Amino acid sequence: MPGVGWAGTDGELAAYISEQSGRTLDSYRAQPNLIAEHAAVEQDTAYGGYQHRQLFELVQNSADSLLGRADADAQQTSSGDPEPSTGRIDVRLTKHCLYCADDGEPIRTDGVTALMFSRLSTKRATDQIGTFGLGFKAVLGVSDSPEFFSRSGSFRFDRARSQEKVSAIDPAAVSYPVLRLPEPTDPTKCAEQDAVLAELMEWAVNIVRLPLLKDARKDLCKQMKEFPSEFLLFVDHVRRLALTDDSGKVDRLLELERLEEGCRLVDGDSTGDWRLFKQDHTLSSDAKADRRPGDDRAVVPVWWAAPTDRLDRPGKFWAFFPTNTASLVPGILNAPWKTNEDRQNLLPGPYNEELIEAASGLIAEALPGLSTKADPARHLDALPRRKEAGDSEQANLLRERLFAALKGQRIVPDQDGKLRRVEKLSYPPSELSRSNETEALERWAGYESRPRKWIHNKAVTGERFAKIDRMWAAYDVSHPPKWGIPRGAPRASIAKWLESLIESATSDREISASATAIQVAALISPKNRDGVDLGKILLTGAGTWRAPDPDAVFLPVEPEEGADPASFVHPELMSDDKTRNALKELGFRPPTDKSTFRKAAKEALEQPGSSDLSVHERFWESARKLKAEDALKIVREIPSWGARLRVKARSGEWMPTHSVLMPGDIVPGDGSRDDKTTVDIDFHRHDLELLSELNVTGAPVAGLDLTAEPLLEEYRRSCRENYRERDDLPSRPQ
Repeated sequence: MPGVGWAGTDGELAAYISEQSGRTLDSYRAQPNLIAEHAAVEQDTAYGGYQHRQLFELVQNSADSLLGRADADAQQTSSGDPEPSTGRIDVRLTKHCLYCADDGEPIRTDGVTALMFSRLSTKRATDQIGTFGLGFKAVLGVSDSPEFFSRSGSFRFDRARSQEKVSAIDPAAVSYPVLRLPEPTDPTKCAEQDAVLAELMEWAVNIVRLPLLKDARKDLCKQMKEFPSEFLLFVDHVRRLALTDDSGKVDRLLELERLEEGCRLVDGDSTGDWRLFKQDHTLSSDAKADRRPGDDRAVVPVWWAAPTDRLDRPGKFWAFFPTNTASLVPGILNAPWKTNEDRQNLLPGPYNEELIEAASGLIAEALPGLSTKADPARHLDALPRRKEAGDSEQANLLRERLFAALKGQRIVPDQDGKLRRVEKLSYPPSELSRSNETEALERWAGYESRPRKWIHNKAVTGERFAKIDRMWAAYDVSHPPKWGIPRGAPRASIAKWLESLIESATSDREISASATAIQVAALISPKNRDGVDLGKILLTGAGTWRAPDPDAVFLPVEPEEGADPASFVHPELMSDDKTRNALKELGFRPPTDKSTFRKAAKEALEQPGSSDLSVHERFWESARKLKAEDALKIVREIPSWGARLRVKARSGEWMPTHSVLMPGDIVPGDGSRDDKTTVDIDFHRHDLELLSELNVTGAPVAGLDLTAEPLLEEYRRSCRENYRERDDLPSRPQ
């Protein structure tokens, strides 16, 4: 029944209120200037930084009341009494009033004092949220007659009554303090005239009722819609918070469910899962000296609330409600920060710097707990991005200290998802992370026998890898950046990365290792693959490892007599459709006359001084299967071919083209002399057209292009030396 258990105007608290109001009026008589001063404080608060924070202030006062009850219940529980229940806050907006009710501890005399005066709050050295004793004055922005109902005693403030009393003391006063002059009120009579109040009084312990000023309702409705449900993360003692607009525009029930790991925040039909980490930090002497005046706490709590599904969205610093200062880490970094009076901006100084240091350690320690089996690198999303213009001083400090705190930590996942120190892992090529080569990375990681001490492919996204680079920079301080290039994790080449799949392959695993490496190589985009060393990952028919060069190794066909098995892909690799398609993607084809000659030409012309003379024989045998013009085109693709091309002389030796002549007027073809400088026509009888195109002649030819002749430069050098030996010629020949 409304009114039962509620003290009336004859209680102790009512007597205290009447006494305090009387003393305030006496002070105004003694010093009338206090009237204007007190009125100005109230106006500055109501229409300054607190102007649109009335709901925050009311809810936090209720939460503090519930904390007092929770502490009392905890003491009873420790003495063997039943487990305490957590509290309830109901906010209700009607056409004419705003109500905020809770079932916490009833207000005491010190609470009344905090509401009447400024900076006399008793919460400074406690775990309660309010600190300055200013917040309640914000209600004057929406109401001229705020009322406070509590089971210990009820009272009201009223601008008109205050004006009447103050004018009797100073008729010249033009502004009047409201909250300095409370009056006791009868809760039972009030409930008889207000059905909402009567309903709330059936369960509540404290109720604030604000009769609304004109146009105040619209802003309060907006505050109710935008009220951050995350507030419940930091108030274990609040079980539920209801926000209801009787017009139907707002109807929110906020609740927090405890899970096995973390908690679930329920806001009507929407839910969000969070991980909550807390640390109590003991302040240093420097930090204590920088505390707010009157704050006697030596140990300060710091929370980090991380939304498990939004780790890549930067959050803010909170002082139980959001400030305007971005933190750049996801979720909420909550602590009793030193802020300006409206608690919307962090202030510089040793106190906040030390709490940021503590928060960095808390986040660094908590990060591994955000890794999951499905995404072992998910926690890396929580690290702040690189510095940008406009970042706050606090965000920059947090980023710096956090990356320093990660030094030496097991933080980067390996192929098994096990977290390791950043310097204990190998890293794939930078081209793959820059281009987000997901398919290639996942196929590499999908090979059962892959090496384990490589970074997990889930960490090889552009943004995650950038954060790993910054962690490496913090680790590798001995190597400063060069030419403006920041330090970063050392990346393997594509060849090294692919070869790692076959390095430890046993004989029974060689086929699967080669097949996987080939498939991975084919998945790399052509822009990152073409012209790049892919390593010796291709198993040939001879059981040897070669680079996947389609001009040197071919898909197996019916072997010709004397065919080199090292020039063909291992036949077992062709039995798997994926590998066969990958080989074709890499350009592998069965040998053609052109491809056979191109391979032979590379072997003969790209390796000077080779002791294997058979390469020259294969060159000419394969050339005979082509038109001279096609063979000549392939030869000219190879740099320095003129110095390395060999023809067979009558002596049986393989000689450079510039040191032999075709049989004719200069050297005979009958073998009577000069066999070492005479082309063996019997061997080269099918090569005459190509030899002519290659400038192999029987005598000097006018106008012949000699730029490819290696003897040309030797001849020029000899001419220069002979010229310089003459004393009768100019020193600088033209």
